[in-house]
Order: sequence, then C-alpha cells, then structure tokens
Amino acid sequence: MNLEDVLNQHTIDKKWVYKDLIARAGKDLDLLAAVIEKAFTGNDKERKRGCWILHHVSDAVPGVFKIHSRRMVAQLKIAETNAEERFVLRYFSKYYLPKNEEIEEFLLDYCFEKMTTPSKIQAPRIYSMSIIYRMVKRYPELAHELEQSILLIMEDCNAGLKSRGRRVQADLRALGLI
Repeated sequence: MNLEDVLNQHTIDKKWVYKDLIARAGKDLDLLAAVIEKAFTGNDKERKRGCWILHHVSDAVPGVFKIHSRRMVAQLKIAETNAEERFVLRYFSKYYLPKNEEIEEFLLDYCFEKMTTPSKIQAPRIYSMSIIYRMVKRYPELAHELEQSILLIMEDCNAGLKSRGRRVQADLRALGLI
C-alpha cells in the first residue's frame, strides 16, 4: 500500500497500521521526506495523519529532522492545520533547536506571539514557552522578557500553561537569570 493510501484510508487510532511506517521513516530518508511532504502539503487528512507519524518518528529518531529544520520553520508561516504547528513546535521544544540567527529571530517572534495570544488550543502555547526558554539559555538577556510574558498570561490560562510557566520561572530563578 502506498503512502497516500495509508494516510487517507486508515485512522490514527489504529497505531498498528502506522507502526511499520513509523519505524521505516526513521531509517529511510526518502520515505521520511515523502511523509513530510504529505504532512505539509497534502489534504487535511494527510496533513493531520502525516504529522502524527512525524511526531512518533521524532520521538524515536529525533536527529533525522535536523536537515528539515528550515522547512519546518517555514511551515509555521503557512500551516493549514493545528497538527502542523503542534508537530513543529513540539519538535523544537524537545529536540533540536536551529542555530541560525534568522531562524532564531523568527522562532522567538513567532513563539512570543503564540505564547501570549489566548487560544482554545494550549499545546502550541506551551511548546512556544519551552522554545523561548531554550533560547534564553543561549541568550540570557531574554530572560526578563520571558518572565514578563509568563506573568502576563498567568492570569488567564489553563492549568497546563500555568504549570509550565511556574516551572520555567523556577528554572530561570535557579539559573540566576531573574
């Protein structure tokens, strides 16, 4: 069965359907590139299910995405589904964070905006806070701006975002940055 059929005919709930694909995509860079292409340019089902597969590949073999980091950052500008944004932000919050001034600048702006904009979908806000925190470790002068942004959102956010905010504040204090 080809990738397009797998993404369009099976549900995400059937993890066993995607298990082999996840394992192969972590080793076969051409297959990984094909999944990324479907996840970022396919129809709605392909984007959502493709990102679900990429999420699991990134947990198993995070390093294979380094060569795709520019594409992933660019996808934030044109994402059509929450799944794309969630996958990209989650990846950068947990694994590889590009070391390119232009990309870092874009990610910081994007993440500060995402983190401070109220939304029903909290995961991108939480991942954005984590990305900014990782950037603060590189650029400590950003610590106070992050702290102020956290204080701003703490009044009106869900428990998950509050919890992450408190942990980031505690870590910033422990590092002597605030």
